[in-house]
Amino acid sequence: MIKIRYRFLVLIIFVMGTIYSPIVFSKTRVTIAFQIPREHHLAQNVLFFKQELETVSNNNVSVIINDYGSYISDIKKREDLSSEQLYFTEKNMLEAVKAGKVNIGMISLSRLTQLIPLADIFNQPFLIDSESKVAEVVAKDSVVRRSIEHSLKKLGINTLWWQPYGSVVFVSKGMSAQNPEQIKDKKVRVFGETLGNQVLAAGGIPLAIPNSLQYFAYKHKKVDIGMTTIVDIKDKNIWEVMDTISLTNSANMQFLMIANNGWWNSLSPHLRALISKTSVLAEERSLKVLKNIEAASYKEAISHGMKIVLLSSDDRDYWREKSAPVYKLFLERTGADGQVAFDSIIGQ
Repeated sequence: MIKIRYRFLVLIIFVMGTIYSPIVFSKTRVTIAFQIPREHHLAQNVLFFKQELETVSNNNVSVIINDYGSYISDIKKREDLSSEQLYFTEKNMLEAVKAGKVNIGMISLSRLTQLIPLADIFNQPFLIDSESKVAEVVAKDSVVRRSIEHSLKKLGINTLWWQPYGSVVFVSKGMSAQNPEQIKDKKVRVFGETLGNQVLAAGGIPLAIPNSLQYFAYKHKKVDIGMTTIVDIKDKNIWEVMDTISLTNSANMQFLMIANNGWWNSLSPHLRALISKTSVLAEERSLKVLKNIEAASYKEAISHGMKIVLLSSDDRDYWREKSAPVYKLFLERTGADGQVAFDSIIGQ
């Protein structure tokens, strides 16, 4: 009788120990790729994710960062590159993640508009043109976000978190660009088809110029007006070549951190929960960081003599009137889903 009780007690201790002991999983390697330098605030947020995930997993997760900026640097130094290190530009990031060449990748939402037409809603002129509207549209339970993430799911992609890059503003010299009449017959730097269509609808001449060359374009008068973000105004010292910011907030730029769905489903429920929790923290941090960077950028732009021009309600209404052909094209491409999303924003 004593031996039976003793064995029963040992069994209870063993079971209780199993239940209350910390969850342990084997060492897991997670690879993340992006195309920007590690010093960039978007990249810094990914590094935050790396550090946080490694910490909460008690270093059972090792996050490997492969950024294209380091690859270029290594090439210039003629260093030998490990065959295990894979680097991808944004152009091939989606395919790299879909193919499982990398577990997680960063991609701009604008890059997805050909596959997911609804994603172009962020480029529709003066539709998501306030901080409150942006917050509503990128909220996890919004019609737009849920629809975009569902479409990605069909492509074999799981969305981990969103990273904001800011709203589009206009820069110019000796003039403002607060209404369509002011850009008529003017050459305007754009960085996307829909932004170009907005300029055409207003009577301007769009020129596609990459971010890296916008300072050069302004300095050498290749364009009269530029579409950019307040963050890039500071990063590229735009005040040296332009003197006016028209605060249009005419489009909004977002980046997504996407994961291979097969890889995601292969992880243990515990590890998926850790990554999901860390992704939420990374998204919250990215919002706070952007606000701080934008505030500092405005302050520095003003300190260097740039003038900030605000748009009136009439200005915005006039832009929307002129943008009717752009809206029409978007709704034709997106059908009922686009109309529902469009109406949900208009009603805010």
